[in-house]
Amino acid sequence: MKHAFRKGDFAWDGVAAAGYKTTGEREGEGFRGVTRHIITGANGEPAQFHVRYYEVEPGGFTRLERHEHIHSVTVVRGTGYAIVGDAVHEIEHLDHIYVPPMTLHQFVNTGTAPFGFFCIVDAQRDRPQPATAHDVARLERNAATTGKARV
Repeated sequence: MKHAFRKGDFAWDGVAAAGYKTTGEREGEGFRGVTRHIITGANGEPAQFHVRYYEVEPGGFTRLERHEHIHSVTVVRGTGYAIVGDAVHEIEHLDHIYVPPMTLHQFVNTGTAPFGFFCIVDAQRDRPQPATAHDVARLERNAATTGKARV
């Protein structure tokens, strides 16, 4: 199956933009300005993985979270940073980030244009666990991550 790419709106034919997540009421479940496109995995394909494209608007960020499954992320648009564990990585076009299992992570747009990336995940995966107040406090005590996490 082909999903033709549309350069004008940075989208794919037959792949609808969807909301990122439902904002929860627990601390650490916040995010801002994120859309998701499920390119492979939304239509019953017999794949062991899902291909997703996330786009984060300027000033936006994904949820600070962890889970058992890995992420393989490649940036294709814009600039930002990724918190992965106790490190912050500045990332831009074609940079790759690997997120290991049970590692706290978040993606933040630092530019004035949309920040987009492909994220490959296991088709069968666990539910994300939002950051706790303890997690956020630990990040604030770490010189590398102080002031970087968004919740």
